[in-house]
Amino acid sequence: WYQRRVRADNGPGTNDYGDVWDPQEDNYAIKLAGDPTLPDRPGDMYDASQVGAAKTNGPTVGVAVNGIGIQGPNDAGDVSIDGAGFQLACGGHVTPPMGNENTTGDTPAGPPKYHFHKAPECLEAFRNASKGLADGAKPNVHAGLMGWAIDGFGIYAYQDINGEKPVVDECGGHFGPVDDGRVVYHYHARAIVPYTLACQGPALGQCDKTQRGANYCGSGCGYEGCVQPGTKKADLEEYLAQFDDTWLDKYTVNPYSGAAAPATATLLTLTASLLWLVMVQ
Repeated sequence: WYQRRVRADNGPGTNDYGDVWDPQEDNYAIKLAGDPTLPDRPGDMYDASQVGAAKTNGPTVGVAVNGIGIQGPNDAGDVSIDGAGFQLACGGHVTPPMGNENTTGDTPAGPPKYHFHKAPECLEAFRNASKGLADGAKPNVHAGLMGWAIDGFGIYAYQDINGEKPVVDECGGHFGPVDDGRVVYHYHARAIVPYTLACQGPALGQCDKTQRGANYCGSGCGYEGCVQPGTKKADLEEYLAQFDDTWLDKYTVNPYSGAAAPATATLLTLTASLLWLVMVQ
């Protein structure tokens, strides 16, 4: 039925009603155990060869748990999705449009295909925190897995341990516990550029060197290595020992071990100290 409805002038992916999805298959070969200590880190977010991966869809930086490709933060040239004004349902859309070659002279790389750019908030990893406590939402735990980057590291939804904001590097990743308690390097989706990742991390303060044209690097945590506050040092060391147990010693790292004292506790301590000084005098 579909083939009979396709218009002959623009080829597959277009019918009398405009552009439509064209059924096709993409393949990904990803080692689901990334190595954060590789000597060439950070890497280009689109690269597959340097991390022992393979893909049939060039613009992808990863793949979601439902098998749909995750592409970079831009779609048309060096302009982010939000900068270009795209309105994306569930963080994705169908491109490229057919027929543009008549006005631009560009030949589409392939027929229209649905893919993600921004966080796919319709997936369970996001809905688990947003659907409401009465419906069983769990906003105060680490978010679930939404996909994998080409380098083998997991991409998780918005919140970190205890529902806190992730403290990530310029690539968009960090070291810390995930939803099953393991301490690993991983990425977090976000509502702003780069949406998922800007480079294959860890960033080590060098995300800029991986960018092609426009720079989509995040602000980072102010250190070469970023670890989620509250992460246990012993667990981090155990994870890195699989690769190189001295690797982290080469870089600056944000303070992370142990939770910061609440502001009220600090105030009480200060007040008690002042009272003690007054009594002594």
